[in-house]
Amino acid sequence: MNTIAYNEIIELIAAANPERIISFKPSPATIERVQELVTKKSAGKLTAEEEVELNYYVWLENLIGLAKARAHQLLLAA
Repeated sequence: MNTIAYNEIIELIAAANPERIISFKPSPATIERVQELVTKKSAGKLTAEEEVELNYYVWLENLIGLAKARAHQLLLAA
C-alpha cells in the first residue's frame, strides 16, 4: 500500500468537516451486516465473496478511525 496516498486521503476526509467525521457512526444495517459476517466467519461458514466483503468493512473501519484521529488533531490545532 502506498502510505503517502493513504495519508493524503485520510487528510482529505478529516479536513473536509472534522466535526462530522468525528461523529460518524455506521448505520444499524451496516452494523448488523458486519456482525452477521463475523458470526459466519467464526462458524467457518463464510463464503469467499463474504470474506472479501468483511475485509472491505475492516479496511473502511481502519480508514475512518485514522480520519477521526486526524480530525481530532485538526480541531485541537484550530
